[in-house]
Amino acid sequence: MTQQATFQSNLSQFISSLTEAFQPNLLIPSLIAGLVTGAIGTIRGISYAALIFSGTLSTHLSNGVGMAVLSTAIINIVVALTSGLPGMIATPLAAPTAILAIMAGAIAQKMATHATPEAIYLTVASAIALSSLLTGLFLLLLGKFKLGDAIRFIPYPVVGGFMAGTGWLLVDGFFQVTTDLPLTLSNLSPLLNSNLLWQWLSGAIFAVLLLGISNRFKHYFVIPGTLLAFVGIFYLALFLTHTPIVEARTEGWLLGPFPEGGLWQPLDITAFDRVSWSAIFAQTSSIATLMLVCLLSLVLSNSGIELVVGRDIDLNNELQSIGFACLSAGLGSGMVGNQALPSTLLVHDIGGKSRLTGIFAAIPCLAVLLLGSSFLSFLPKPVLGALLLYLGLSLLVQWLYKAWFKLPLADYLIVVAILVAINIWGFLQGIVVGFVFAVVLFMYRYSQVNVAPIEASGAIARSNVQRNSTQQNSLQTQGEQIYILELQGFLFFGTANYLLNRARSRVEQHPQNPLRFILIDFRQVTGLDSSAVLSFDKILKIARKHSLTLIFTNLSPTFQSQLVLGGVLPKNNEETCCKIFPDIDRGLEWCENQVLEAISCIEPSLSLSQQLSQIFLEASQVSEFMTYLEPQTIDAGCTVFHQGEPSDHLYFLESGQVSVLLDLPNQQTKRLQTVCEGNILGEMRFYDKPSLSTSVVADTSTSLYGLSKTAFSQMKAEAPALAVQLEAYIVRVLCDSLARREQQLQVMN
Repeated sequence: MTQQATFQSNLSQFISSLTEAFQPNLLIPSLIAGLVTGAIGTIRGISYAALIFSGTLSTHLSNGVGMAVLSTAIINIVVALTSGLPGMIATPLAAPTAILAIMAGAIAQKMATHATPEAIYLTVASAIALSSLLTGLFLLLLGKFKLGDAIRFIPYPVVGGFMAGTGWLLVDGFFQVTTDLPLTLSNLSPLLNSNLLWQWLSGAIFAVLLLGISNRFKHYFVIPGTLLAFVGIFYLALFLTHTPIVEARTEGWLLGPFPEGGLWQPLDITAFDRVSWSAIFAQTSSIATLMLVCLLSLVLSNSGIELVVGRDIDLNNELQSIGFACLSAGLGSGMVGNQALPSTLLVHDIGGKSRLTGIFAAIPCLAVLLLGSSFLSFLPKPVLGALLLYLGLSLLVQWLYKAWFKLPLADYLIVVAILVAINIWGFLQGIVVGFVFAVVLFMYRYSQVNVAPIEASGAIARSNVQRNSTQQNSLQTQGEQIYILELQGFLFFGTANYLLNRARSRVEQHPQNPLRFILIDFRQVTGLDSSAVLSFDKILKIARKHSLTLIFTNLSPTFQSQLVLGGVLPKNNEETCCKIFPDIDRGLEWCENQVLEAISCIEPSLSLSQQLSQIFLEASQVSEFMTYLEPQTIDAGCTVFHQGEPSDHLYFLESGQVSVLLDLPNQQTKRLQTVCEGNILGEMRFYDKPSLSTSVVADTSTSLYGLSKTAFSQMKAEAPALAVQLEAYIVRVLCDSLARREQQLQVMN
């Protein structure tokens, strides 16, 4: 589909969704949901502005409120029109706001000694707008280049630490909003002063009540209704104590005073000469942290919304949607925003799942902007601070209290470490500390995983070559000379040493029955680093010292190249200490042949009559049995049986070798069994049972003797004793095969 066709399709879907939104059954819930979530977002925006513009910046709080409320309106409208989920609500969030508050405070502190209040405000406002533009561009590019899936997975303890750190910064912001003092050891004495004590204590009481009420009652009017009730209680207290509003404002109980004029004061390009760009550039790490935190918030919110609404959301589309919203807010001298998880879920509970919901959510914001600063001057600080403390306590309860019962101790300690690091060094440093701890913990845990879960010897694990009874007994007694390691996972420095110790330990065991072969299988290995290559090099040195042979199987070209570069494998085939085979079956076959040759168990070929007298017939019965057989010679590479081909012959192998092969989906074949002289072939087909094998192919020129079903019926009629002995032998062969398979499965488990 061309870009133009895609655009037309998306436009058609957008128009269709808007048309559907005007249906009464969707319009009314969308209006209610939009106004409720808009009111909540507006109240939060005002509280966030009070957090950022506190202390020396409090004189510009009205401008800050205009910035926050306008940003809420812009972000809501843009996301409503561009999100992939109708009914998505997006507003400024607590975590990015906490970082903006830190950045604004640092700029104000740096400029306090040499700049005017107006210049400080312009610098702070420019820093906020610039951070919105950069964050928006960052998210927009991530979505444009389809990088959403690459950033979806974040270590859970890092998320928890980030949330807990945000919660503590909101608690600190509560004290700044209610008392204009941060929560530090040096400020403990002033905070316990009677006047300030009552200001933050009343806010704390409101926050605890709000937390309890919201947990007890799950209704969308609970939070805004409770906050309005707190405002009423505050003014009732003023009335009962006969405290004039002017006095309450003078003592710091109310916001303000505010200058005359509108709340929103966009940045003027002509005023940029008064902006301290050096102070903004000094906050590069804070801006980078803000970008990362917005990304984390988006991923977390997206995952939570998907889980609750029960549908997948295109993260790349949401990245572009939020990116465009932040860019729009930045152009309007506003702050960053993100998906609001609680508000979006509230919209879906109410049933306002349309794009109009986000547009309706902007109405309360616009109403506040029209009312202006006269409205703000009547807002009690304890109530606004209570909302911040409520949000902070909610996060701390979830990630410090509830997480104690849900997370393993190591993960919980990472959460606490991130919380401490954020409050000592900052958000970015705290998140970096969390990632470092998470990576170290992962490496430790992964290093405890057994990378060689299957260890066996040649006495138990056998190749698929069907040996005669003498050879089987020899391998049973001499198979300990073969040590098999089937590896799995990623081999790195945390697990490589474990592998080396296992090999060294096995070499030093059983000196009376020394090891001759170490077979290492790579079929389930996903990767190896230089430390693992070094460990294989050390295993090679051990093998040379003890005259052992290393056999590598299922070695991919990539792994083989790494081992060649590390000096484990030679660049040519001169190294006799190492062997490479395509799979473990052929590697085991080679080892078994070496063991059997060493004990002279590879006997000269016998005629079929001699073989029959050894495996199930008396010498006097052989000549009579041979009269029922038909000799046949198969050239190397020729097919004995084809897939699904019925057969009315049971074959006895006098000499040569055939392999039973299975076709794999990757166009390769797997050897299921190799049948040598002295064994039978085709017993399943002979009894009309469909074979699982794809084909049976002669590896060498092979001499066979076939017993047809007609001849077998004749044998049962003329020499029933021979037929009974043959069937008993077939049953014994099948039972031995099943027993060997069971033994191998027990080893593999």
